[in-house]
Parts: sequence; C-alpha cells; structure tokens
Amino acid sequence: MFLGAGTTVSTAGPAVVLAYALGGAVMFAVMLALGEMTVERPAPGAFRVHAREALGPYFGFVTGWMYYFSWLGTMSAEIVAATTYLTRWIPPRLAPFFGLLLVIILMAVNLTKVESFGTFEFWFAMVKVVAIGAFILFGAAVILGYPGRPGLGTKYLTGAGGFFPTGLSGVVRTMAMVMVAYGGTEVIGVAAGETKDPASSVPKAVRGVALRTLILYVGAMTVLVAVVPWYETSLRESPFVLVYDMLGIRWAPDIMNLVVLTAALSSLNCGLYTSSRMLYSLAQESPTLGALSRVSPRSQVPHLAVIASSISVYAAIALYWLAPAGAFLYVTSIASFGFLFVWLVICLSHVRWRYVVSDRSAFKAPLYPWLSLVSAGLLVGFIFTLTLVPEQRVGIYAGLIVLSALSAAYGLEILAKVPALRRLIPRPLLKAIPAPATTTLAVTATTAPAATRAGASAVAAPATATAGTTHTAASATTAAAAASFALLMARYFGLVTEGTPGAS
Repeated sequence: MFLGAGTTVSTAGPAVVLAYALGGAVMFAVMLALGEMTVERPAPGAFRVHAREALGPYFGFVTGWMYYFSWLGTMSAEIVAATTYLTRWIPPRLAPFFGLLLVIILMAVNLTKVESFGTFEFWFAMVKVVAIGAFILFGAAVILGYPGRPGLGTKYLTGAGGFFPTGLSGVVRTMAMVMVAYGGTEVIGVAAGETKDPASSVPKAVRGVALRTLILYVGAMTVLVAVVPWYETSLRESPFVLVYDMLGIRWAPDIMNLVVLTAALSSLNCGLYTSSRMLYSLAQESPTLGALSRVSPRSQVPHLAVIASSISVYAAIALYWLAPAGAFLYVTSIASFGFLFVWLVICLSHVRWRYVVSDRSAFKAPLYPWLSLVSAGLLVGFIFTLTLVPEQRVGIYAGLIVLSALSAAYGLEILAKVPALRRLIPRPLLKAIPAPATTTLAVTATTAPAATRAGASAVAAPATATAGTTHTAASATTAAAAASFALLMARYFGLVTEGTPGAS
C-alpha cells in the first residue's frame, strides 16, 4: 500500500478513494463467503480444501499453488519497495546491497524457531498500524485546520483537475493494484483450522479485520489525496513520506520513511513465513517435492521450504537493478493475478457450497448467492484491468502461463492413474508428476504454535528427503544470492551501464 499508493493516486487522482472503497467492499464480501465455509469446515487448508469440496480436486490443486506463487510475487514487490525507500538515505547504487542484506536477515529469522518470527511480526505490525492511525489524525488536522494554521479543505480534492482528473477510466486502471493492498486478509480462513471455537472466533475475525482494514485504508487514502496534489505522487518514494516533505516538517519525513520501510519488511517477513508453510503443505502431497516437507530437528522449521521460497526475492533485487522504474509494477501485477484468482475461486466455491456441501453453517453470508456472484464478476473484471496498463500486462501473461503449467501438471497426474493412457506419458515425467490435493494441510501459515506442532510430527515421520536434496536447495539459494550480488557489483563498478537505479 505505502509505495503502490503512488501509482494509484497518479493514475486515478482523488477518485482513487472510490477504488479503495470498492476494493474494500469486494474484500469484505469475499471474507464473508470464506467465513461461512470456514465455520462449517475449519480445515487447515481453508479455501484450498473448500475449493476441492465444492468445485472439485482440480480447483483445490490449482488454488493452493496459485496462492503460493502470489505470495512469491508479494514478497518480491515488498523488497523492491524496501530498496526504493532506502534510497532516501543511501545512494541508489548502494541501496540494492542493503536490500540483499535485509533479505538474508529475514531469511535467517525464519530459519530459527517460530517464536522469532512472531516477535518480529508483532513489532512490525504494531508500528504499521500506529503509523497509519497517526497519519490519519495528523492529516485530518491539516485538512480541517488548527490554531495558527488554516485548513486545506477541499483544495486538492476538487481544485486540481476535479475529483476525476483522469476520468472514470483512471479508477478502473487502478483496481488490480488496489486489490493487492487487501491481499492477505484471507489468511483468516487458514488460521481457523487451528482455533478451538471457529463458530465464534471466525465471524468476529472476519468482521473485525475486514472493517479495520477498510477503515484504515480508505481513511489513509482520503487524507493523502486531500493533503498532497495527486499529480505530485510517483513510485520514486512513498507518497506518505511526500506529505511530510511538502508540509516542511524536518524530522517527520525520515520517521515516516522508516515506518514504511518497516511495513515493507513486515509484509516480506509474513510472506516468507506464509509461502514457506504453504509450500511445505503442498510438498507433503507431492512425490516430486517431498523433500521440501523436511523439518529442521533443531528449530522445528521447514527450512528447505523457507530457502526455496526466498529465491524469488533475490531475483526481485536483480530486477530492481535492471529496471528500477518498472520493477515494482511488474512484480505487483504478478502477485495481483494470483490473489484475484484465489479470491475468485473462494466466491465460486461459496456459490456452490450450500448446494453440494452444506447449508448448516452457524455463520451465513448475507444475500446468498448474489453477493458472491457479483463479487466474482467484479474480480474477473479486475483481472482484465491488468491489460490496460502496459507495465501490468506481464501479470496476466505470467498468471496464465503458470495456470496453464499447473493444469498440465494436474492433467498428467490424472493420465498417470489410467493404465491404458499411462504409456503415452514420457517415462521421465512419470517420476516427476505432482499429485493433486487429496488431503488437508498439515501446517498453517499463520499460527506459530500450530506450525511447531506440525513440524514436530513431521520430524517423527520417516524422512523423505536425502542429504543430497538438502545440499541442492542450499546451493540453489546460495547461487541466487551470489548471482544477485555479482550483478550488483558489476553495475556498481560500471561494468554494465543499462538500467541505472533512480531513473524515472
């Protein structure tokens, strides 16, 4: 949100508030649908399990993997954002080195005991929420005025080209980016698999998280476009920092930049934890990736899954150096396709849920099935808005390629079960066909104690990975980090000159 707001505001102007309101409404509807299914089936796999029961095993398989890849895209976007924030204090040529260091530190945190992740995330999240709340209060004072300073009023809301300076099309073009800001709220469903009383805790969590997120995000964006001219925002720095810069408060911009950097690291930390646990659970059901389900005896953490999930972040640092002006939009658009697809599957699963699974849930979403149908239609529209922005088209292209590859993998697995057709599959592929989802997940991506318990059980089970596999995963991560570092060194010493950071 903190860096992405720059491009959404510059694209839609003050009307971006309507985009965040619409996106928040769709998010709330999706959470209501997920809440009903989760109360009835509080499985650790959450929406992945729901999709399998309501729509079939294919959707369960594809949804789990798309959700994993969407988190990889989100982590990549966050490290690009963090590196961009660092350029306020560090020369642009050096910022990627520090970004690489931050990734290594967070990976080390996630390789230690789960309690370390919880401690880091608690303070990261607290700083983020407090900062947004303080920004809203401070911005409201600037808009309304206070003793010694007249208020801005609606000067920038309606006086700089009007409320719709780029027309309604500007609002439409921001929707995919806006929805990424709400990504992650669906983790409520995953966590419910480990709660003692889902019937009471899930509805409270759905309403509480959805409403708080909606109020904070829409409130923050309303203050932002009312305090700073919409045409002054960009991806060069967070517009939240720009607000304090324009108001001439000496120390506030640096403090706010530290806050948005903390927020980016918080999302990266959470994404690394979530994606590694999702990969761990998927690996438990795949003969090809079974090695990634191995758990460290010392830390009780799926260390190979953590290492594998971190590779995409190293690639994102290299992408930032190659194309600093468009890196954030590239990786964010890839993440947005994954989240929008998963949310679409949640809505479609809910439409069929009461007909094919159960209509006895203690918590029922209102306006069934129309609310989910309308939300599904809007989500499809949001996906196609990726084609309207050149830098975001890579998202829909990459998403469709991944979806096709997953469909092919699932199809091969089905063919492998039919003796008459098994001969049509090349022999090497028969040894490397991932199985579709047929069991519930053994580890969630949100509850630390649950992860610890699942990790302990995995250690007790027969090991499926060999020492060679461990060395292979470690070598792959080391190679990715070394390649990123080598590229940064080549750029720094002028051996390669294209794509200088900071170009706009």
